[in-house]
Formats: sequence, C-alpha cells, structure tokens
Amino acid sequence: MTTDRRRYFRIEDRALLKYRIIPEEELERERRFIQDNEIRSENLHTALLGIDMRLQEAFDAVREESKAMAQALELLNRKLTLIERVVALEGGAGGMDGHREHEPSEVSLSGGGIAITAETPLALNARLAIDLVLLPAHHPMRAIGRVVDCRKAEGGGFAIAIEFEDIREADREVLIQHVLRKQAAELRSARRGAAA
Repeated sequence: MTTDRRRYFRIEDRALLKYRIIPEEELERERRFIQDNEIRSENLHTALLGIDMRLQEAFDAVREESKAMAQALELLNRKLTLIERVVALEGGAGGMDGHREHEPSEVSLSGGGIAITAETPLALNARLAIDLVLLPAHHPMRAIGRVVDCRKAEGGGFAIAIEFEDIREADREVLIQHVLRKQAAELRSARRGAAA
C-alpha cells in the first residue's frame, strides 16, 4: 500500500484544533516555520497538559509500589514543567492574533486534509495556519491548509473541507498511522459486535 493511497483514508475523530487565516504576505514565513520544525509554545503547552494527566495516573500506580520511585518521577516532571515554562516565556505567545484557542473538536481527518464544522464561513482557497493536537497521544502538529469547500451544515454552522498544502512529512506519517490505527480499532469493534 503506497503512502499516496493511505493519505485519503478518512476517519471521524476528536482532536484539539485551532486555526487562523494567513494573510498572503505571511504565507512564505508560515511555510518556513513548518519546514524549520518549530513548535509554538502554546501547542507544546496543550500537548503537555494531556501528557501530564496520563503521568499523574502513572504516578498513582507507581506510588503504591515504591514511594521513593514516585517521588523521583514527580521531581523529574516538575523539572520538565519548569523548562516548558521557560521555553514558553522565551518563545512568547506572539503572532497569535486571530487564532482560535485549542478546543476539542469533532473532525473528519485524513493524511491529506481535515473537515470541520465552524460557526463562521471561510472563503474558498483561503490559506489557514492549522494547529492540530491528535488525541489521545497529544501529538502536536502544524500545517497550512487551503479551503476547498465551505457550505451550510445540516445542524447549523458551516461544513468546511480543508486540504493540507504544507505539512512536515514526519507529521503526515504520524497522522496516517493515527488514522489507520483508529480504522483498525473500529473494524475490530464492528466484528465483535456482529459476532455477539
């Protein structure tokens, strides 16, 4: 199976998402940002919050076995949290005007693009800076997308289809693997339901 075909496998999913329209004069800077593999501090913070919740569950389990080990792990986590705060302060949260905050969103997702429902329409061919955090792994990624369709949605709002124009290949591969894993899990669940 080629990567090109896998790009079009699509799932209904839930992810953390924010986006903003990119003015034409900022498009090249945004493309360089993706290619330079930079992660905005607020995306890192959002991804780390989810990991922190999972870490806390692990700490609770380890604490039952070894109090000293749990304390050591908690100290390491605090150290990493301090480093994250310094990175966030040094990186600043600039350039985020017009960005929507990360919110859990229902999305239709593939390696080639994303479809969302939004309260306001977006112009066809508008370029978007998209910050996406996959769940439950909390993998943050940035892409530039182009609006390929925007129409009124049945339940209200607007159904918007976005094609990824610029995304790091490593992130695209993570996205494709995420889609394939979720599809496989859904197939297994459907088979178990049919056998019952």
